[in-house]
Amino acid sequence: MARRNKIKKSRQQRAFSAQKYLKEILENPKDKPEQLLTSASKQMWKISTRHRIGLPNELKYRFCRNCKELLYPGVNSRIRIRSKVRCITCNVCGTTKRKNFRG
Repeated sequence: MARRNKIKKSRQQRAFSAQKYLKEILENPKDKPEQLLTSASKQMWKISTRHRIGLPNELKYRFCRNCKELLYPGVNSRIRIRSKVRCITCNVCGTTKRKNFRG
């Protein structure tokens, strides 16, 4: 039983290191092709769900839940604020995310 836990821990550590590597790619999108960013965001989503480690807090709310792409304002998404509600629209699939800022 101890060996199984050790394997699980090493698998999760490898997943965390892969997630960290992908996060570095996604945080600096300049001078990187769009196809690389799309692939990296989908891989990060798959790693996070497959290994049940969750997405990093800095990127969690920037993912489109439909097409699994990381949303960059002005590049592949549109942000509108109306009556204290932030609406982020994905330009790839058209899905809208809403966040309420009312107190």
